[in-house]
Amino acid sequence: MTRVPAPKPVSPHALVALAVLSGLGWTFRTTLVGGPPLHWLVAPLALFVLGPRWAAVAVVGGAAFAAATEAMPWDAVPLASLLDGWLPIAVAWAWLRFVERRLPAHLFVYLFVALFAGTLLATLAGGAVERLLYELGSVRSAPSQWWVALLILADGEAVTTGFVITGLAVFRPEWLQTFDADRYLKRPDPRD
Repeated sequence: MTRVPAPKPVSPHALVALAVLSGLGWTFRTTLVGGPPLHWLVAPLALFVLGPRWAAVAVVGGAAFAAATEAMPWDAVPLASLLDGWLPIAVAWAWLRFVERRLPAHLFVYLFVALFAGTLLATLAGGAVERLLYELGSVRSAPSQWWVALLILADGEAVTTGFVITGLAVFRPEWLQTFDADRYLKRPDPRD
């Protein structure tokens, strides 16, 4: 059983910054003809910085920001929050908990397996569910290139999230809710 550290205080500035960043990510969208739009989620980044509860708040703020800038209609905010925010947060959070339970407490396990792979899985899961719902409500199917575009987007989001969280883990570990410096940066016991 892994020890869950006490929650760290969440900065209101970080919450607002990630809500705005999420909203900006959702305003820059691309649409392949006949497919649902693709855009940066930013939800996994918000999860690793804010924790699951505050990340859920940040993505709702991001969806409201995107609606306020007319990137999406206001009536799409609940579904966008669910598919592009809460679902990726839930997938990344479940993956992080799985990795913490099953793999050794090592910095590179956190960065590469939990963070990079978790962001990749979360982005793919959100995109796959969005595509499934699009297919159910559309008379024509989206082109197969949409999956390639989703893979490229998911990889880019995972790398970008990895860069940001790695920098924060090195220089400001206290800003990360999901990073426990005592767990990941402790010196090994020479007797082991």
